Amino acid sequence: MINLGFWQLHRLDAKRAFNSQVTARSTFEPVPVSKILTKDAEVTSLEWRKVIVEGIYVPSESVTIINRSQDGSAGYDSLVPLRTTADEVILVNRGFVPLSMKPPIAPSGTVQVMGYLRQSQNRSALGAVDSSDKNATEFQRFDIPRISQVVTGNIASMFLQRITENPATGQQWPAIVALPELDEGTHFSYAMQWFFFSLVALTAWVIVIRRKLSEKPTGVVAPEQTSV
Repeated sequence: MINLGFWQLHRLDAKRAFNSQVTARSTFEPVPVSKILTKDAEVTSLEWRKVIVEGIYVPSESVTIINRSQDGSAGYDSLVPLRTTADEVILVNRGFVPLSMKPPIAPSGTVQVMGYLRQSQNRSALGAVDSSDKNATEFQRFDIPRISQVVTGNIASMFLQRITENPATGQQWPAIVALPELDEGTHFSYAMQWFFFSLVALTAWVIVIRRKLSEKPTGVVAPEQTSV
């Protein structure tokens, strides 16, 4: 059990590092995407950086990322390819849409989008499996290599989580996807619980051992003495 306590502390350290990373990078001034998202760029160092990109949306190749929730509502994220002025395609998460709504149509013409760079997402060991259909339009996660199979063009290695669009549509949906909550979660309290349980178990074990050692042997008959 004590190992579970240390595991929770390791999780806490990782969460703190993540929070610091998001806080630091998301406060940088936005820069043109072409300046930092190059072919040789290390994508892990760019996540949560704010960038600006200009291009034209390709709504005919839009896809949805399903099983999303926001503010207590179930829905999906609307992912729309944006063909940039550099003839590259960057996938833009325009935001969250409730299940009861159809995907809003992206604005036509040239737009300027500012957003956070995000890494492609991989399936976890127990994660849902995406359809292998080459015409699929619904996906479980932002898996750029998989989505690139249904979107044409030279797809960028990271996708964009939209903050603003210019010109703005003035529509409520898709709703901007907020930054992740930067709290420390319950890792510390869980760690203390596991350490407490370990202490209780150790104390109980010591008490049992001491009782066993202090018990006098029973049922032993002393040998009879014989007189001569």
